[in-house]
Amino acid sequence: MADQSGLGLPKVKGMHPTIEAVLAEQGVITVTAHPRLKSRLVRLAREGILANPLPGTYTPAADNSHAGWLRAVSAWSEPTGVLHGRSAAALWLPALASSVAFLAHPTLRSRRGVVVCRRLVPQDFVRVTSGIRTVSPAYAAVELAAIDDGRAICEALRLRLADADAFTVALSALDATTGQAERRKVVAASADNPWSYAELRLHRILRDAGITGWVANRPIEIRGRVLWPDVRFLGTKLVIEFEGREVHNDPAHFLSDRERQNLFESVGYHVLRFGWEHLDQPDYVVATTRQALRTAR
Repeated sequence: MADQSGLGLPKVKGMHPTIEAVLAEQGVITVTAHPRLKSRLVRLAREGILANPLPGTYTPAADNSHAGWLRAVSAWSEPTGVLHGRSAAALWLPALASSVAFLAHPTLRSRRGVVVCRRLVPQDFVRVTSGIRTVSPAYAAVELAAIDDGRAICEALRLRLADADAFTVALSALDATTGQAERRKVVAASADNPWSYAELRLHRILRDAGITGWVANRPIEIRGRVLWPDVRFLGTKLVIEFEGREVHNDPAHFLSDRERQNLFESVGYHVLRFGWEHLDQPDYVVATTRQALRTAR
């Protein structure tokens, strides 16, 4: 049997051409959109050719992917259902993928595998990708800031999926929801452009100590190569780089990091390096930075 468009749909004798075409193109078919095909869809599901993950919603039985599940939830809840929070962010943060789908919808009720938040998401924040209807990256990241302390916001910045202005607009759209106090703090901190949660924590340490005059992830060109230092102090040749644990576990990353530091130092920059443990020692970070600034100036 040959699969159709990689969706795991085998050639079946008597398969209705509309079912075959819709599944090949969209990966999911609903009784609502094709009421005359209901009996055929039920039969194909009974025979194990199709799966019926949600009422009136059918997918190829062989499609067990996370994307396939989200596509089914989108089809089941159309036209107003929108995946939000973890489910939306999972499209660009795979670590957040879950068998539970988080859905915003004004009237539907939660059911097994789907947690429904009674909310109508403004159309300006809705995105559709490969049949999956989600909130925008900015909306999802800001929404998650109430519980993740800004981790998703940092990743959205790093991946260039959103910027500080988009976060501010999304924050306003979430005004009537819980967790806004924490979101406001994180969105305010995101104005400094942290590209990781570690950088967000580092920025907080500097701000809380009253250390100013720096920019984050602002490009500079050195010997024909564009570098994006984690923190650079304007008017000096001092930069701060955060060194994650993965640097030591990846030889290529470790080598690239050394070459990057050599470039900085070849034109007179002094590089301070801090790791995860240092973020739990803010007094050390502050004292070391202030001493380096005195020297640099």
